[in-house]
Amino acid sequence: MAKQPTWEDADLLLRLDELAAREETRRAFDWFRTVHLGAEISDVHPILRGAPEFVYVHRFIELFETMGTLVKFHVLNEEMVHDRWMVRSIWEFLRPTIERERRTIGSPSLAENFEWLARRNQEWYDRRSAKRSKSGSSKS
Repeated sequence: MAKQPTWEDADLLLRLDELAAREETRRAFDWFRTVHLGAEISDVHPILRGAPEFVYVHRFIELFETMGTLVKFHVLNEEMVHDRWMVRSIWEFLRPTIERERRTIGSPSLAENFEWLARRNQEWYDRRSAKRSKSGSSKS
C-alpha cells in the first residue's frame, strides 16, 4: 500500500509547481497544450535540434526527470504526482524526439526517470479508469 502523503510531499510538489510556473517552462506547457495536446500519436514526429521548440523538450526532460527521480527514491509521494501531472501524455508526445536524442548522443539513459514515471502514470491511469468503470457499472 502506498504511503500517505505528508506535508513534506505537499511542499515538494508545490516547489515543482513553482519550477513549472517559471516563464520558460510555462511557455513549454503552453506550446504543448495549444499545438499538440490531443494530437494522434501517428502524427507525432521528432522535433529537430534546430527547431525553436527543441528547448521545450529539455524543459520537460528536466522537470519530469527530477520528478521521476524523487518518486523512484520515495522522496515524493507517487500518488500525488499522478493525481496532479499528465506525465504519460507529454512523454508519448516527446518520445520520438527523446529516442532520437538517445541514439544521436549515445546516451540510452537520457530521460530514463521521465520514461519510468510516464509508464507508472499510465498504469495509475489505467487502474483509476478501471475502478471508475467498475463503480459506474455497479450503479446501473
